[in-house]
Amino acid sequence: MQNEKITVLYIAGSGRSGTTMLARLLGEMDGFINVGEAARYLFDENMQARQAPCGCGRPVLECPFWKDKVRAVPPELSQRGANVVRMRKFPSLLMASGRSDVPDQYRSILAAISGTYRKIAQETGCRVIVDSSKNPANALLVSLAPGIDLHVLHVVRNPHNVVASWTKKKGYLATHPAGKVIAWWWSYNVLSEALKLKARSYRLLRYEDFVVEPGKHLQQVAEDVVGIAPPIPFLIGKEATVHTQHVLAGNPDKLDAGKIRIGDGNNQAAGTRRWLINLMTFPLQFRYQYLPSSRS
Repeated sequence: MQNEKITVLYIAGSGRSGTTMLARLLGEMDGFINVGEAARYLFDENMQARQAPCGCGRPVLECPFWKDKVRAVPPELSQRGANVVRMRKFPSLLMASGRSDVPDQYRSILAAISGTYRKIAQETGCRVIVDSSKNPANALLVSLAPGIDLHVLHVVRNPHNVVASWTKKKGYLATHPAGKVIAWWWSYNVLSEALKLKARSYRLLRYEDFVVEPGKHLQQVAEDVVGIAPPIPFLIGKEATVHTQHVLAGNPDKLDAGKIRIGDGNNQAAGTRRWLINLMTFPLQFRYQYLPSSRS
């Protein structure tokens, strides 16, 4: 195990695109473990300050799975990571990922990422670590980390549903204005596509397609990573049985173990706001086939 590469399936895309649900379902597959937004949480003091619980319901520093791993990351790395892993840093990270000599400012963070993933793999015996950090800049850091075999699942969702979700209060998560959400939707999706240059495999998945045939898409994603997908007895139609998972960050749905229903919600804005969202996002909506004229 010490010399073997660690396989990481990184879920990229904008927030509120169904990534938490997808990660939880993938984490139920034999040989897969879902760690939530570990690549972001461990190296972002701002995210840690929000004190969101682990998926087991305990505070992270009291969770038997995470407490030692989080404490093993020096506080200065969390401070430095918050500055290094920003969307505006994406071009420099992309350039760094093409070099054989990694810049010194990244080395300690990369060693900590690699060490954390390796410890998880050793403790659990998993074949694949599912990380739903979403931020494409974090994914580039993972691609630079020694001993990591990176696969990317890029999840997109209709921007109307994404805006509607972020502008409504959900548990411990803050709300955000539509303009900010649209900027996130644009930047995260455009830059996530660049990850195909750095990943062993890359798959683009529309959340709306996933909810129609969840079993089919879960199998396809698993096949990208491990070749032959493990069985999915936990899923019957659009109903899944999900166990408690040690998930960092993510939305409050991660706390709901048991039977969950896979659906889209379809909470779209109407009138003027709907027209404005279309105006501001139509190039990517066309690319991802959310506009009638873009469908074949």
